[in-house]
Amino acid sequence: MFIPTSHGLDIPVSILTLVLLVLLIREASGTEMRGWLILSLGTYGIGLLADLLDEIPELSGNWLLENAENSFMHIGVFLLCFCFNKLLQRYRALTSSLNAQIHKARDLETKLSRMALEDELTGLQNRLALFRRFDYMAINNQRGLLAYIDLDNFKHVNDQYGHKQGDELLREIAALLVKTAPTGSQAYRIGGDEFVVLLPCEDQQRYNRWIERLYQSVKPITERFQIDLSIGLAVYYSGNLSDPDSLLATADKNMYCAKTPKPATTPAT
Repeated sequence: MFIPTSHGLDIPVSILTLVLLVLLIREASGTEMRGWLILSLGTYGIGLLADLLDEIPELSGNWLLENAENSFMHIGVFLLCFCFNKLLQRYRALTSSLNAQIHKARDLETKLSRMALEDELTGLQNRLALFRRFDYMAINNQRGLLAYIDLDNFKHVNDQYGHKQGDELLREIAALLVKTAPTGSQAYRIGGDEFVVLLPCEDQQRYNRWIERLYQSVKPITERFQIDLSIGLAVYYSGNLSDPDSLLATADKNMYCAKTPKPATTPAT
């Protein structure tokens, strides 16, 4: 399609081919393909020049011009196709690399989002995740019990055994919360030695049994480190989920009322 085949199309086809070559050279600026494209432009230009010279009556039929015209224009077109193919391969590779970077960026975004909602030490969800859960439950008009859990005398562990042991203790408590919590419950670490477990219904007897199991599960830990577990319950519903700080404060207040005797207080609304 790049080689003139009739006098009527010689000029427009040749001009379009030269324009295409110039555009490709500009596009390939700074790449190794630029040299090949310049060579293609040069050889095609020589062939075109030979074709124009062959139109001069005094030079018409010259064997050298006729052969130069065909040879150089064919070589120019071949080099053009070669370079065009290479450029397409390069752009496919760049597109593939860009897509890979996009996937990496999305994976990183997902990871960062998860990290923002996850407690790094225990692997539980954090305070931000809890508040987001409150919003979701409020929208869906969900009810249940919130258990606010605090480790008594935890500072003693850090002071006597070191922060490394204190961190390990928090991980053990978190694992027991997840292990013993009733089906459908969700555990959170909201800061320091404070945890929250969302219990998806208001069956007080059921959760008293869970609290008793929890105390039995943590008993070896509490006895070894001379700490204790305090739990306060508060009923959550769509009306108070919009004020999470107040809801947590209610459960926290009930927790302090429940310090002695254990297990838990009667939930407040």
